[in-house]
This record gives sequence, structure tokens and C-alpha cells, in this order.
Amino acid sequence: MVCQDSTYRILYRDVDQMGVLYYSRYLDLFEMGRTEWARSQGFSYRDMEEVLGLMLPVTEAHCRYRDSLRFDEVAVVRTTIAAWSRTTIRYAFEVFEQESQRLCATGEVELACLTRENPRPHALPEAFLAIMRRVAADKEGRKRA
Repeated sequence: MVCQDSTYRILYRDVDQMGVLYYSRYLDLFEMGRTEWARSQGFSYRDMEEVLGLMLPVTEAHCRYRDSLRFDEVAVVRTTIAAWSRTTIRYAFEVFEQESQRLCATGEVELACLTRENPRPHALPEAFLAIMRRVAADKEGRKRA
């Protein structure tokens, strides 16, 4: 699967005085998107931390706001892999309002792989890299079709 769509209903706690989704909550939507993307690929961040002792902290985040999401609307977060290296992964996001399909935000988040004992760059787990290679092959196959 090249992309994963996840949904989230905007709650009252998520909006500002103007009734629109507070700007920092888009990063929460991105986090939900990348967690669900990994889960859809059969990979668990929890297992990576608890079993392998690896962590994926955010090293860079970018969000471009295009239109407002409001209380009680449903956000659709479309998550894809933008790039990866041996020690990093970059996710790309598009956030839509479900009913109208308005594009509300786009963004990217980069994460680095570190060990719990020594917070230095570490290779992503081979199982995760295999997922990246499979996704890239799927994406390439779709381009040719």
C-alpha cells in the first residue's frame, strides 16, 4: 500500500477561539497518520521501542495551511512515504475535510532512528527497510501501469 488514509473528527478541545483547528494540532494529525501507516504495513512503533530498543524522534516538521478545519468536521489524513535513508524516514501528508474534500494542509515530517542507550543515528530495522523497498516497488509498478 503506497498511501494510508486515516480519519479524525475535530473535537471542541482541538479548536481555537475562532472555531478552527488550532495550528499545532495538524502535527498531531501527522503523528496519527504515520502511526496508522506503519500499522497498516504490519509494523508497530511500540514493538520497535520495546523489543528492539529503537526510537524515531522527529528531526524536522513542516506544515502548509491551506484551508480551515472546524469543530465536528472529519479530517482525512493521507500519509505516504516521501523518502528514506538507512537512518531516517520522511513522511508526506495531505489533510482533507472528508465531506467537501477540501485540501486543508500539506506537510512532511522526518524522523531519525536512534537507540535508547545511545542517542546516535542507528540503522532502521531491516523489517522496516523491507517495507520501504516494497512500497517503492509498488509505487514504481503503478507508474508503469
